[in-house]
Amino acid sequence: MLDNKFQKFLFHLTSVATNISPKGGAWFFNHAIPPLLGNRLLVSRTHQKNLAGLRKVPKFERILVIPDVHIGDAIMMQAAVSAFRDFFPKARVDYVIKKSIACLMEGNPDVSNLYPVFTGAPYPNEADVAAVKKLVAENGYDLCFNCSPFFEDASLFPPGQAILNFMTVAPQMIRNDLDQTGINHFLFQSYEFPHQLLSQIAAPVRTDPFKGVPLTLSDQAYEAAEEFLKSAGPRKNQPILFLNPDTASPYTRIPFEQQLELLKGFTRTGGLVLLGAAFTAKGIEDQLMAALTAPEREMVKIVPTALPIDAYSALIDFTDVFLSGDTGPLHMAAARKVSKSGQKKFRNKTFVLSVFGATPARMSGYDSTDPLFPAAYQDVLSKTYVSQSPCRNITCVNKMAKTCRTIRCFASLDVKGILGDVENYLAGLKA
Repeated sequence: MLDNKFQKFLFHLTSVATNISPKGGAWFFNHAIPPLLGNRLLVSRTHQKNLAGLRKVPKFERILVIPDVHIGDAIMMQAAVSAFRDFFPKARVDYVIKKSIACLMEGNPDVSNLYPVFTGAPYPNEADVAAVKKLVAENGYDLCFNCSPFFEDASLFPPGQAILNFMTVAPQMIRNDLDQTGINHFLFQSYEFPHQLLSQIAAPVRTDPFKGVPLTLSDQAYEAAEEFLKSAGPRKNQPILFLNPDTASPYTRIPFEQQLELLKGFTRTGGLVLLGAAFTAKGIEDQLMAALTAPEREMVKIVPTALPIDAYSALIDFTDVFLSGDTGPLHMAAARKVSKSGQKKFRNKTFVLSVFGATPARMSGYDSTDPLFPAAYQDVLSKTYVSQSPCRNITCVNKMAKTCRTIRCFASLDVKGILGDVENYLAGLKA
């Protein structure tokens, strides 16, 4: 496992630099790091090294995909399973995830065995490491695709284990950013990275275009969401809008005043407004409600944390608009909702709006209007909005290790523009 103490110290230093000089620090990191780590020679050498490693794998009958421990990453990196399945339809392709989100992925037909072993901590702990070590030791995988930056190959895998490390796509992604080409999204790259390598040593059996990842939801999840929505009392043909006010980091969380402006704007649409309850910024939903007028509060219903995560995902599918910062629920909203039993009908018509502060929008945002982004796996529009920030730089990618004293990530966010897009979209539904 990576030395998290060193990692935190390193990113703390970058935070100190941008605290002292926001623009100067950002300029330095953006001009010093990307040309070095994204130079074409390094991109080419890394690709050739990965290709040589795959050529040495004698067979691809047992494959383990290890995503990062966070919810959003586990949702997105199902794409890697699909990439391997394209080439090896009869292979055993296993997937390791957090225990609490097994209900979102059980039934994904591309996954042979789903192992819900991660505990839910922000970083892998000793139990997580031990669980993965045991899986690898017991199952004799031909290849392990390690997508987590928090697992170190040398300590996790036995000698001789064939490993493809997702972190080695970083030079290509940095190069893409420098050239403003390609799609850098983690979901897209977790599919494209292994797919491009495998296409040089094998022919794909499944050739359908890749569109995104699913959430495979139970009838119980659908019914729980339906029951909650009935209790919220929407009128017939009334639009439903959902604001998720919470993220795991203050550097990705839309500031309170801007969230309040968005929430008030949502109430002016005449729709039923759902407001998520927070796990990290506890109580923010109550603070937002308290800042509304009495008539506005009548338009808003809080979605409690007691609602199970799969029911929460199903509830999103009932909504016309979903807005969130960079966090797990954003990727839950963007994913394709699929009925595990085949008995329920999901709409998959949610307008997903991604709002970004510190983290690079191209790595996690969804926008069907911009060729540098993937679209959400919905049958309607998706858009990404990026705030203006004087100090945003490449080191902001690690939101959990930053320690900036002053949060400037949302120095300027075009809230009026966001609300205008929402109003135009809802007007189009009525037409």
